[in-house]
This record gives sequence, C-alpha cells and structure tokens, in this order.
Amino acid sequence: MLNVFLRPVCAFLLVFLLDGAAVAQSRYALVIGNAAYQSIPALKTSATDAATVAETLRAGGYDVTELHDVRQTDTGQAMRNFLDKIAAGEPGGIAFVYYSGHAARAKGENFLIPVDAIVGNESEIAREAFRLKWLIEELVKLPLSARIIVLDASRDHQIGSAGGKPIAKGLATSQVSPGMLIAFAATPGTIAVESDADYSLFTGTLVSQMRQPGLFLDQMLRNTRIEVNKVTAGLQTPWTRSALHAELSLFKATDQQASDPDAAPKQLRKRRSVYRDPVRVIREFLRHVPF
Repeated sequence: MLNVFLRPVCAFLLVFLLDGAAVAQSRYALVIGNAAYQSIPALKTSATDAATVAETLRAGGYDVTELHDVRQTDTGQAMRNFLDKIAAGEPGGIAFVYYSGHAARAKGENFLIPVDAIVGNESEIAREAFRLKWLIEELVKLPLSARIIVLDASRDHQIGSAGGKPIAKGLATSQVSPGMLIAFAATPGTIAVESDADYSLFTGTLVSQMRQPGLFLDQMLRNTRIEVNKVTAGLQTPWTRSALHAELSLFKATDQQASDPDAAPKQLRKRRSVYRDPVRVIREFLRHVPF
C-alpha cells in the first residue's frame, strides 16, 4: 500500500529534479570582435557585430566573455580562460563561440587573425594567427551537451596582395566532432559581400533570428542562409556543418519570449535596404574581388 502512495511522489520528485537540472544548465559564450587591424584591412562592422551578439546572448542567460581587438599575445590566453571557466562549471552545459574578424586558411586549416598579426604569406599565417583546430579539440574534451562555433570571418583579407603570393580567399571546410556545430558567414572558398551598413549581413540576419521566440538553432541558421542568399542575389551563402545530438534551443523559451525582436538596434533593422538592389550588390562584390 505504501508503494502505491510513494510512486506518484517519486515521479513528481524526478520530474522536479530533471526540470531543475534543465533550468540550471550552464551556458557559456565567448564573443570576439576584431576590427582595428594593423597590417591588413580594418573591418567596419566587427565591433558592432560582436556587441550585438553578446547583448543577445546575455539577454538569453549566457555567461558572456566579450573581447574586442584581441592581440596575438592575448588570443591564446583568452581561449584558455574561457575553457577553464567551462571546466570549473557543471557538466552538460552549452558553449557558444562567436568570432567576427579576419581569418585565413593555410595548408587546409583555418586560422583566426589577431589585430596585430603581421601576415604577408601562407607560412606567416600559421606563425602569427590562432589555429581554430586547437579550440575545436579543446572543446571536445569538455563534458558539454553542445559546442557551437560561429565565424563571421569569410572576408577579403588581401594577404599576399602587396607583392607576395596571394592567399586563397575564404575559409577551408571544417570537420566537426560529435555534439558540435560550426557555421561560416559564407560557403568555404568564398567571401562575404561587404557593405556600408553598421552590421554585416550575416550577423545582422542571424541576430534577428536569435531574437525570434521558439526557434531551434538549425532553424535560425537555415533562415539566415536563405535570407542572406536571397538579398545578395546568390553571391553569399552561409554554410553550416552540424553533428549535434538533438535539436537545440539556444535559449529557454521564457528567455526568448522576453526578447523583443523589434528591440534590435535601428541599424540592424535597416540592413536589408543596403542589399535590396541586385546591381549594387554585384558591383560591391566585384569591387572587393577584382578579376
């Protein structure tokens, strides 16, 4: 008879504990915006791109580390500090890494370029820049439920254009480990369309999707890919590779519902007008990629 009464009580406690564990899930984010480059073209939107991503993630309950114009000597330490913070927390959390800045590929690998890096050829990239594969390998070692890396870094870095051997534009295809998702602003081997707006088209579109309630991460990225491809007349198509174990919500439903999509900065809501004219888009693209 006692078991008859205990079963519903135990079931209630189990649901309560599981719900509490879900609510208490740790969520960490590292957001980097590199704009003030010294030896390669400075970037107009990276600071505002990183700031609006960080603002959105904070509103969603993430423990956000936001860094700007990170130098070579500080990049590795910033990554290490972020990883150590995750390791010191509860297992089963979410790690979100967002990077806006220059990146380059060398010998089939992707490297994030610090603002003070001196890079004139492919061999100097590996010496001066930060190896993305190292971050991926370190994230895999941590007991996380999901690892997300978003790179708005498919830009025209112009490395090798001043007399050296030009470096191939765009990023290399990146492999993902189980429980990981990687997203690029443009398909590997291609570069993003630049504009005079305050936000890049990719990040601006992604943030507007992040602020919509009830969307899973794959839906956000799919909608972003479709929108960016459409407004650039097919010149830019974001790319995603995922090995996540299940559908993932970046935020709790209550966090997303509390985030008003119309609360985004006015410049973010105006971004589409910059790309509405297909002729203007093509001219802008050709200006950055001369044949």
